[in-house]
Amino acid sequence: MSYELLKELTVLYVEDEDMMRESVVMLLKRRFKDVLVACNGAEALDIFKNNKVDVIITDLQMPVMDGMELAKHIREIDNTPIVVVSAFNDEGHQVPEANGRLTKPIKKNDLFDIVLECVSK
Repeated sequence: MSYELLKELTVLYVEDEDMMRESVVMLLKRRFKDVLVACNGAEALDIFKNNKVDVIITDLQMPVMDGMELAKHIREIDNTPIVVVSAFNDEGHQVPEANGRLTKPIKKNDLFDIVLECVSK
């Protein structure tokens, strides 16, 4: 599978930490057709409800609404692929609704590979 497929997709990236969000958004904008950005799960849910989103990449621990709660709300609406990003990799940080998982710090090829894997299922 080729990264060219990513150029056809709209991604929603959810991250509360400013520096991390800015650096990953720059990376995503080079590969994806559209990049929508939210600072927490509640903001992301609003964006999701009002836009066509092909894949969601979300941090797990955020204020207002965390990634776990966001994933549950998304699943009540539809089956859009969700990739969870977390600094933690233990049992307490597993998200059954997620299609993929990445551990911080994010490596760009791992990110693109997991998104491709999720959208091609």
